[in-house]
Amino acid sequence: MKQAIEFSKNEHPFLFVGSRRKSHNAYFIVVASGCILIRLGKHEHLVSKGHGFWVPFDCLHALTVLPGTRFFKVAFSIRLRQPLCRDAGFFVVSPLLDALLIELEKQPIEKHDWNGTEGRLLKVIADQVSSLSASTQSLSPAINKQYHNALALLLNGNKITEQSATQNIEPVLGMTLKEFESCITIREAVKLVRSGRKLPQIAAQLNTSEVLLEALAMPILGKPF
Repeated sequence: MKQAIEFSKNEHPFLFVGSRRKSHNAYFIVVASGCILIRLGKHEHLVSKGHGFWVPFDCLHALTVLPGTRFFKVAFSIRLRQPLCRDAGFFVVSPLLDALLIELEKQPIEKHDWNGTEGRLLKVIADQVSSLSASTQSLSPAINKQYHNALALLLNGNKITEQSATQNIEPVLGMTLKEFESCITIREAVKLVRSGRKLPQIAAQLNTSEVLLEALAMPILGKPF
């Protein structure tokens, strides 16, 4: 990082499958549209539109960004002297923080000016996060707790058939459960490709066909396997 605090706006038209790694700096994301999946240990959390998630320094985690997702990210260098939250998890996006992110989005991306408007906005954000509190008590604050078991099944690649769960989860995902299941299948396929597996082996392991994997790759990944 060149600056102590850095802002970025990110758009992912296709599925992004991040590797499991430790964070080199503390950062938070706020989702503007779509959804991001964040794995911490054995549990995965669904961050949807309007929600924020904090990742502290040296936190082992993995990001999956679903197709069509747009989000803001603010990263904080280890050089920053102020105390930062040491717990990963969801946090409340205040109206002030939301307004600051919208203003930062308007700033020219060609030149990051720490001494100009961008720098002043980031300093206010730094002040805001000094009292930030994060929690992983919920898999997704946007989804009623009674459907969290169903959500956990989905995140682990299983199907759910309960109609009420479907009706509550689909609007948060911004896609049908069938589309989400396809994204999870392709995510697992990407991981297996990275481990050196060939497509026939991957299809067999995922209990699907090569034809289906190849058909899903272009619309979801934007490229063939």
